[in-house]
Amino acid sequence: MTNRTKHHKIHPPNVFTHQNQTGKRIPEMESENRESEATHPFPTNFKNSRVTDPTLKDPPMSIPSSSSSSSSTSPGPSQKQQNNDHNLSPPQTNKKRTKKTPPPLPNLPHELIIEILSRLPAKSLIKFRCVSKSFKSLISNPQFIKTHLERVKNLSRNGPDFSPEIVISSSEPLFRLKSCSLYSVYNNPVTDAVVLDYYLLRDTYRYDWVVGSCDGLLCLGIKQDFVVLWNPSTRVFNRLPGLGFAKKLGSYTVFGFGYDSQIDDYKVLAMFCFLTKSVYGGSRYVTRIKVCALKGECWRRLEDFGLGLPYDVSGKHVDGKLCWPVMPEGSIGSAWSIVAFDLAQEMFEEVVQPDYGAVDYERVLGVLQGWLCVMCNYQGVRADVWVLKEFGVRDSWTKLFSIPYLDPLWFHYSVPLCIDVGGEVLLEYKSVLVIYNPKHGTFRYPVMNGASSCIEADVYIQSLVSPVVDGQV
Repeated sequence: MTNRTKHHKIHPPNVFTHQNQTGKRIPEMESENRESEATHPFPTNFKNSRVTDPTLKDPPMSIPSSSSSSSSTSPGPSQKQQNNDHNLSPPQTNKKRTKKTPPPLPNLPHELIIEILSRLPAKSLIKFRCVSKSFKSLISNPQFIKTHLERVKNLSRNGPDFSPEIVISSSEPLFRLKSCSLYSVYNNPVTDAVVLDYYLLRDTYRYDWVVGSCDGLLCLGIKQDFVVLWNPSTRVFNRLPGLGFAKKLGSYTVFGFGYDSQIDDYKVLAMFCFLTKSVYGGSRYVTRIKVCALKGECWRRLEDFGLGLPYDVSGKHVDGKLCWPVMPEGSIGSAWSIVAFDLAQEMFEEVVQPDYGAVDYERVLGVLQGWLCVMCNYQGVRADVWVLKEFGVRDSWTKLFSIPYLDPLWFHYSVPLCIDVGGEVLLEYKSVLVIYNPKHGTFRYPVMNGASSCIEADVYIQSLVSPVVDGQV
């Protein structure tokens, strides 16, 4: 008899009955259990099939398998029967289970990963940079950023995911820059405007303005002394050095921001206009010119501007050129010419205008759908929209449509901000946004919560383009 069974009285497993002391007939197995409890020094717990002897230092024995035995020969039927009788419940299995690892993911080709990620919105890619180091490295790669930028430009009119954003300068109750989706403005009666916040915009008593946008970067003019390039999608900004122009009586500074494709760099042009005494007596305006490339990040002085006096507005970026309305020297009234600065050649040239027809109008220069645009406002009657489809070709000027005025008050429409796929035109009138349908001649007025008063507005796309060049702080 083994150590595991020497305290027990072994009975065959046949279930016979016998009488206990009270005369009641009980099953043989129950009698055996009670007899075992009476003779064993510790009660048997049937929830745990392992019964240990306190005199033994070794751990409890497990049930012997058919392949192992205490003797050299395999156990006989009687020994197996004793073991089965003793272990009435099934043996406990080892609680330490090996964790099943999922099968490895298939390795996608690198080109396929680029193809998939480049079709996602910028906001999603910004989150995916936290997935892994390889994702962060890929999404931050300059070549991937260019590939994604081209996809965004092609998909910007297809649905809400790649919809451009409209940024609005609002003065009520305090000056703020706010933005919302153009898709939401066109398709929802009410849209929530989100405050664009970074540290330079927290001074609510200082007026900053949007110079322009290019490839997802906003250029903001600060105190007419310096500019900040900012990507609202990635929240990365770069403050360029100060101009260094001394403030003078009657002086003002205008900026223009665009992209030079020949050197693959962004440039800012600054024109500082101030009064000076003329050699013939009296006074006249002089315009100093400086340009700053993002990669060089320093201002270079160019030759003074000699084609007239630039209007106090920001330059409009179209096809690598910055365009301004300019009042020629000696001109009288509201007549002005258009001057374009070539960012690659860093030279000015005059842009030939079309024959607008009537004379009594006020013109406003802007950009519409990537074209240079002139809005001719006829007081209280209508506003004609002209676009230049090819620089240097006068016949490429095209009149797209006219917008009627609904009241004779002295208010002008702004240059249209956008035309959606259905042909509806978004513009600003009386400090609110208006959507005009040229086909049906109807107006509707989208509501923007948090931006009740609109000083000026611009449109930008969501991209990963960084305003900071590698190595710069």
